[in-house]
Amino acid sequence: AYRAEAVFGLLFSVTKIIFAYLLWGAVFESKDTIAGFTFQSMLLYYVISSFLSQIDLSDRISNEITVQIRNGKFSKYMVIPVNIERYFSSMEAGMMIFYLILNAVAGIFWVVLFRIPLAITTDPLISASALLMIVGGLVFMAKLNFFLGILTLQFEEISTFLMIKDNLIQLVTGSIIPL
Repeated sequence: AYRAEAVFGLLFSVTKIIFAYLLWGAVFESKDTIAGFTFQSMLLYYVISSFLSQIDLSDRISNEITVQIRNGKFSKYMVIPVNIERYFSSMEAGMMIFYLILNAVAGIFWVVLFRIPLAITTDPLISASALLMIVGGLVFMAKLNFFLGILTLQFEEISTFLMIKDNLIQLVTGSIIPL
């Protein structure tokens, strides 16, 4: 199941990039640039966006907490002397490292396949800021999903909260429409 989940995650990433290729190929057919983006830079945007969205696995934290609360197994974390938040954050970080490597290979494959020129800055301050924002965003998402999972202690069903969070995140991060 774990291998199949990794394969389906990659296939979802592939599907998103192919869909973006077809959609933006039709849009850029009559124009060379749109809002400062070329077709190649738009594809690079989607490759990077897909890469970043695939390494954020923090939604598993809220799902795991919800399932364990409903099954009555969450009480074990209250009995043993462990920081529950750190435990789930560490679990997410371990999975993220695996998917980071897997998705980096897939991202490089797509860049080579579509012959996308890398338009990455050489300014170390901008690169460090981007890295800091990525790490900060991953930590924020882990914390957010932990607290949303804990809502199961108060509410029986939190899928509405999770759906709203997922839709807002896709809109705010530019996954649906490039910002």
